[in-house]
Amino acid sequence: MAGQQPEPSRYYYFRYLADIPLTGERRDGTFVLHEQGATMTLHFVGNGSEDGKPLDFDNSVGLEGNWSNGKITLPVKLQGGGLFAAAPEGHWYQSITDETDEAFEARTKGFCAAVAKGDSASAARYVHFPLRVNHGAERHERIRDAKQLAAQWKRIFTPAYVARIADASPHSMAIVQGNAMLGDGLAFFSDKGVEVLNLP
Repeated sequence: MAGQQPEPSRYYYFRYLADIPLTGERRDGTFVLHEQGATMTLHFVGNGSEDGKPLDFDNSVGLEGNWSNGKITLPVKLQGGGLFAAAPEGHWYQSITDETDEAFEARTKGFCAAVAKGDSASAARYVHFPLRVNHGAERHERIRDAKQLAAQWKRIFTPAYVARIADASPHSMAIVQGNAMLGDGLAFFSDKGVEVLNLP
């Protein structure tokens, strides 16, 4: 429907992890989204399987268009990544903790930064022991304390695992079974800290 108002939205830059609110409207198959000082204009894109039908969320493979602030124009490409229930305004993690989102995410960011630096002592400050470490679906182990984590650090935090954690965003994380999920399940955080690691 032309002129339909979409739900309030937001996005963020991985470098800053700070939300940028978006407002706008949908005009048939085009979305015009506004942020302070810039506008995104996006349209559905297909892969040919739509059989001539108008593109929508069900038969498209994403959105493409451009972002412009009047001086610079940049391409934008969005691909579907699953649906998440909208969180209450201003409190993404209310099902996990009563503390602010900023306070909760400070620990997740601290853990990720410590892992990237290879600092087991700092990382342990953000872990709720005993820590469950899953090696696939069939095998797991328990790390009982910071001393054992340090002793097993290089075996658990391989270069490949560290790289994946570094690429994951510890912001607006999906909530799965009562915990915040980093990336595609690399780690799970409760209100007490890291509870589970899933090794690749």
